[in-house]
Amino acid sequence: MKNLINSSLLSCLFTVITVSAQTKTISGFNHIESVATDGKYIYAADIGKELNPTAKDGDGQIVKLDKKGNIIEANFIKEKLNAPKGLAINKDILFINDVDKLLAFNLKTATKLYEIDFSKDTSFLNDIAVWDNNTLYVSATDKSKLYKVNLIDKTYSEIVTDVTIAGINGLFCYKKASRIYVNGFGSDNKPNGVIGFINLNDNTFTRITNMEGYYDGIFISNDILFVSNWVAFEKKGIVQGIGIYGSKRVIKIDTSGTIAGPADFIIVNNQLIIPGMMSGEIHFIKLDSDLHLKI
Repeated sequence: MKNLINSSLLSCLFTVITVSAQTKTISGFNHIESVATDGKYIYAADIGKELNPTAKDGDGQIVKLDKKGNIIEANFIKEKLNAPKGLAINKDILFINDVDKLLAFNLKTATKLYEIDFSKDTSFLNDIAVWDNNTLYVSATDKSKLYKVNLIDKTYSEIVTDVTIAGINGLFCYKKASRIYVNGFGSDNKPNGVIGFINLNDNTFTRITNMEGYYDGIFISNDILFVSNWVAFEKKGIVQGIGIYGSKRVIKIDTSGTIAGPADFIIVNNQLIIPGMMSGEIHFIKLDSDLHLKI
């Protein structure tokens, strides 16, 4: 009971809600890197006070919100977390990438089920994509590598692509074409990340645009590939939409202003739910319902 009271008080203290006609912003977090939903609630990964995605400082947390953005529990996972980033949900299991470990939690009880240690290969696990009940894919941004995770025997193996995807970051499984759409944050602190897909039949990578940037989140909705681009390490971030069929035209999505570090997002019922990682915010943005006709 004490923990619940403290969490409720904390959520009241740090939450500020700003609403406009088509957007709503929840502020007061530290650094939200990722959001995920089970259809009923939204879960957000906050890496902690410092914007350091590899720090093992123990101040990371998972925030549970309702679909309107109201905080239900400010510290949903009681297990010590360092810098939680990518989140994914499947079959009442919440998967969390935390620095060099993939963690699995029972979504109903918030208790840990198991963990898979990646420390010999990476210290920057990032996004997670669910392929099926037995298989996940995770990105290791520091090593520019993609790993396939076997959830049955709790092992992983590298997917060796024909070219290196610098700073591989966002992942989205597109099973009907046997592809994983990916983007990269780039290398050498330059906005030279790319966007494309990996054909899982032969592990070849295909770029779908010549655009480059500090790419982070990725999501497909209504045959549109959405990507977030930090642009710079200040409030200049944008979201772009790319048609995955036909002309592959690229358009800038109306987000009612730029975003400070647009990170790993989701789209639910034509609503973009995206963290501003640098500013400690989560933005709820209504998308144009006719967007698919404009690409």
